[in-house]
Amino acid sequence: MTILPVDTDVLEDVCRDIAQDNYGFVYVADQKSEIKSGYENADVGTLNAGSLAASDMRKALSEMSGDEFVDLEQLRDGVYYVDPFGVKGNMNITRELTNVFGQRLVVTGETLRSRFSLAIDDLDFFVDELTERDYLRRITAGKRDYYTIGTQLKEHADDVGLDARLEREASNGKIAHSDLESVIDVNATSDVIRYLDREGYIVDLDGEYLVEEAIDEYAEFLADEIEEAVEAEFEESSYVLRTAEFQQVVENEIDARFDVLSKARSVRTEILDGTKETLIDRIGLDAGREMVEAVEPFDAVADDHARRILTDVKAEADQLPGTLPEWVELAEDHVEELQVSSATPVNEHVRDAVRERYRSLVNEEEFGGMAE
Repeated sequence: MTILPVDTDVLEDVCRDIAQDNYGFVYVADQKSEIKSGYENADVGTLNAGSLAASDMRKALSEMSGDEFVDLEQLRDGVYYVDPFGVKGNMNITRELTNVFGQRLVVTGETLRSRFSLAIDDLDFFVDELTERDYLRRITAGKRDYYTIGTQLKEHADDVGLDARLEREASNGKIAHSDLESVIDVNATSDVIRYLDREGYIVDLDGEYLVEEAIDEYAEFLADEIEEAVEAEFEESSYVLRTAEFQQVVENEIDARFDVLSKARSVRTEILDGTKETLIDRIGLDAGREMVEAVEPFDAVADDHARRILTDVKAEADQLPGTLPEWVELAEDHVEELQVSSATPVNEHVRDAVRERYRSLVNEEEFGGMAE
């Protein structure tokens, strides 16, 4: 009687197919019928065994796992692993993890074991595989580990992950402690919160937390709170402030109401920049390198000054000038007398704007817009 060898190439393909449907794992005791059926239904050739006995199966699998050219790893007796992460990754794993983290912010190892139908002894191996590939991030809390979504998985997941979930739960960019506990929903809440703080997801503000992914929303909230005060500063300064002064006004107004800038030092710049950008849009500011104008009211101030100077020039002149440069020259002393601030750069900025507006008025009213 001739004993034909098992076709290991075929057996490897069968195991790979089973592993792809089982997150990389092959449990021989549970799946031997499936392995046997898959092998015997394949084209194994005339020089290889056409049927597969249980003893031949186990022997062949054991030998294959020791072959460096065969992608089959023996984890323990009767349990094998075929790496499911190819060029595109295993979509079964991606899909299941996305579902898990679409429901929970943080999960336990037992949750993962149950969702992936793993044997208890295989959990550590599996989560190590996922964390090494950054599909999971491990949160160590005391003697226990928790897990959240990793950056690699986020590339495949739509609006799923710690930052996305915290952003959705935030109100005005912040989340209350009780709400954060509800979102985390595991026993080691304080350890997980420390992890979130340490990893830059949240900033502790004593009883509530700033969500870093929602800083833009928080900046809008701050802008709402200080908008009237900032507008008042512009009104008192002929609607123009030096850029550095504008920045200081924003910072002072925030500090007068909240202590967030001292507590959230790691994101202080982002908060201030976001608040300033929001105010620039809301108030209608033109922010240059040196000056910040409240555009419409500043233009109105420049126009008022220019019209008043033009009236004065006409009243003082024995004979009206015949050229635009002569009109401009007659107005220069009036322009130089303008002083709206104790800051020389601000006064010069206002004077330049008045000169430009005065020149336009004269050109329109005295020369029909034809003068150069």
